[in-house]
Amino acid sequence: MAAARVDAALPPGEGLVVNWSGKGLQKLSANLPCEADIHTLILDKNQIIKLENLEKCSRLIQLSVANNRLVRMMGVAKLTQLRVLNLPHNSIGYVEGLKELVHLEWLNLAGNNLKAMEQINSCTALQHLDLSDNNLPQIGDISKLVSLKTLLLHGNIITSLRMVPAYLPRSLAILSLAENGIRDLNEVKFEGVLWEPGSCKVVRKEEKHRRKL
Repeated sequence: MAAARVDAALPPGEGLVVNWSGKGLQKLSANLPCEADIHTLILDKNQIIKLENLEKCSRLIQLSVANNRLVRMMGVAKLTQLRVLNLPHNSIGYVEGLKELVHLEWLNLAGNNLKAMEQINSCTALQHLDLSDNNLPQIGDISKLVSLKTLLLHGNIITSLRMVPAYLPRSLAILSLAENGIRDLNEVKFEGVLWEPGSCKVVRKEEKHRRKL
């Protein structure tokens, strides 16, 4: 599950984990525990609508608020040390608050209500991006994400791949596009990339070669 990835992102002993999952929380109070040695805060499976009172958690490295009722994500803007941000299965309508998160490496926004992805372009350290099961009509320009290895876009409403060569970074190793409305896989001519027809997944040639070894 996604929360497991949050727990495993750092070596044991590098800080404390606070797990308030499934507590029926509807809001984050001003008494939220955020001592300096807490590196991970997990708030999954609650009823939280808004990310608030996170200012004193500025040293957080991992935050998970999966399976809540979030409609906005601006509350993460001051968590400038974040490496992992896990916000799947909410009702977030657009990406915001990421401009200063220059250390962010892993972002999960699957199962929300996103219609655009360009706002993520400032997170240049990002390596893993999950935007699956949203309402994205097209692939946006994320060419500045020069460290990105994995991009998951399955379960959207994308119909064209025409802009893939211009909009996706050359660092990308895996692009998942299953369960979209793509009509013509031949639209894209992306040097160094092979299509896996069974899964609608793009894999770079060197990655596919490693799988066979």
